[in-house]
Amino acid sequence: MSIPEAFIKAIQSTSVPQFKYYSSVDSTNRIALEWLDNGTPDGAIVFADHQSSGRGRFDRKWVTQPGSAIAVSIIVRPDIREQQHLALFSPLAGIALVDILKHILQIDAQIKWPNDVLIQRMKTAGILTETIWNGEELLGLVVGIGVNVLPQSIPPKEFLQYPATCIQDHCSFPIDRFEVLAELINAFNFWRSQIHLPEFMNQWQKTLAFRGEKVYIKQKDGNVQMSGILSGLTSNGDLEILSENNQKQTITVGDVHLRPAEPEN
Repeated sequence: MSIPEAFIKAIQSTSVPQFKYYSSVDSTNRIALEWLDNGTPDGAIVFADHQSSGRGRFDRKWVTQPGSAIAVSIIVRPDIREQQHLALFSPLAGIALVDILKHILQIDAQIKWPNDVLIQRMKTAGILTETIWNGEELLGLVVGIGVNVLPQSIPPKEFLQYPATCIQDHCSFPIDRFEVLAELINAFNFWRSQIHLPEFMNQWQKTLAFRGEKVYIKQKDGNVQMSGILSGLTSNGDLEILSENNQKQTITVGDVHLRPAEPEN
């Protein structure tokens, strides 16, 4: 298998200790979890040019078309301090992506709680974090990130669960997805170093989509669990909703969906 020189050059600008590159694979997370279990070092990555059965929340598929997107899984072996913040590794990836979109590509983006990145209220990236345990001992976790970079990465409308877009549609110059990958990895490592600090939560709060708007919390089956004004996040990353009777409700990540209210005509 031939690995693109542009990919190798991009990875050399990061601190990635080892990588696996695939022209086509079912799921980068699956391979990364197996690799983690076999002793791969912290920070190693698995990248696929084409991913046929990438996983999202609720076992949804995330298909990556060849040459059009980023499908990467980052292997993390958390230290003792990081183990106190495992739930923050999904938003960590979102914060990193929003950061580089804003400061490198001049694109405003937000994080739709808990694990999607939106541009102009349309999904451009999804994140899935999975862990491996040996009894009560944490072996590590894998942060899977899928990013729509070029237009051909956007699935047909009939397959969309949520309106989608890609980075290139919001940028006036051609984008090199391997350069975006390298910047994303470097930003991920920076924000990882901040995960225990107030600045991390402040950054997540600032980039939170639909803040101050009416939203619906839906159960996995689509039924509305509650609605209210999205007021922000708790210190541990739970969502705070101000209900219609001005009572604060806390929503924990689980089998729920966040949806904005439909605009009134």
